[in-house]
Amino acid sequence: MKKKIIVLLFILMLVFTSISCNANVSRDNETETEKINESILDKELKIHFIDVGQADCTIIELPNEEEILIDAGNMGDADTIINYLDKLNIEDIEYMILTHPHEDHIGSAIDIIENIDIDNVYMPDVSYDSKLYENTLSSINENNIPVTMASGGLVIIDSPNLKFEVLGPNTMYYSELNEYSVVTKLTYEDTSYLFTGDAESVSELEMIRKGYDLDSDLLKVGHHGGRTSSSRDFIQAVTPKYSIIFSEKGNSYGHPHEETLSKLSSMNSDIYRIDESGTIIATSNGQSISINTSASVITQDSEKTSNSSTNNESEKNIQYVGNKNSFVFHDSSCSSVDDMKDSNKVIFSERKEAINQGYKPCGRCNP
Repeated sequence: MKKKIIVLLFILMLVFTSISCNANVSRDNETETEKINESILDKELKIHFIDVGQADCTIIELPNEEEILIDAGNMGDADTIINYLDKLNIEDIEYMILTHPHEDHIGSAIDIIENIDIDNVYMPDVSYDSKLYENTLSSINENNIPVTMASGGLVIIDSPNLKFEVLGPNTMYYSELNEYSVVTKLTYEDTSYLFTGDAESVSELEMIRKGYDLDSDLLKVGHHGGRTSSSRDFIQAVTPKYSIIFSEKGNSYGHPHEETLSKLSSMNSDIYRIDESGTIIATSNGQSISINTSASVITQDSEKTSNSSTNNESEKNIQYVGNKNSFVFHDSSCSSVDDMKDSNKVIFSERKEAINQGYKPCGRCNP
């Protein structure tokens, strides 16, 4: 009988010890989770809408110290984008979103991939007959970057205070390439941001019918503010406090269209345009958002050489400036030239000379 009692007491001690250990492990896990969540709290989210003219390029610095790049401008924008990343000390991008294969959205992707470490690429499941698109896919493959074919319902980041999800596209077949655009929503604590690529009214209606939570504080307006995007129902579902439009001054499309501006204004949305302000930065602590429209001035190099007046005189005779890395040449007045490292510059007095040496014209300044 005594032996049975001793055995029973021993078993009870083991059970008690196990419960106590599990409780400690559970508390340790909860504490670790709390530490991770607290490490995100009180950190800033920064969204940089880069001035790449009639094109799209958005750099997002997440509060968890990861980065997102949405689209890559035109073919001639590599210097502008890469130098901007350098100024932010960004050497690695965790998430590259190429919303769709049009040149004004993937133009400089190859140069970025060759100069910056990219961990993951997300793009729509669509084929497109374009040499640039084929070369972009080859570059992704050659650099062994995992590719995810993104569609509505995919969640890329999911944590208590930070979420990044895909809301579109939601169909396998569209008549317009723009409709395949990868639409993403970023939520940081009490603030939210919607990035639409060039998605048009068909995709917008699908997202509404799917019942997605489209309500967002900030909207990257679809298709450069064109009338084929930003349908009234969609804008009413988003109710953006801030609207950012990528467009270039004097563009041949007339973007942004008056119809779009009117719809946004009717929602009392504050409209910010790249063609008027240049690069725009949205900053948030998770509770509120501030918009900086002086970003283009801030990001310019402030250092001037002592013989700048002499340099200005000599530059009067410079017609075109090429980049040795990207093999793109620019008009000497193009803002991309200001962002270019001197060691990468090659000077051409004639346009024909640049082309004969294998340089491509900048898609932004059209030299």
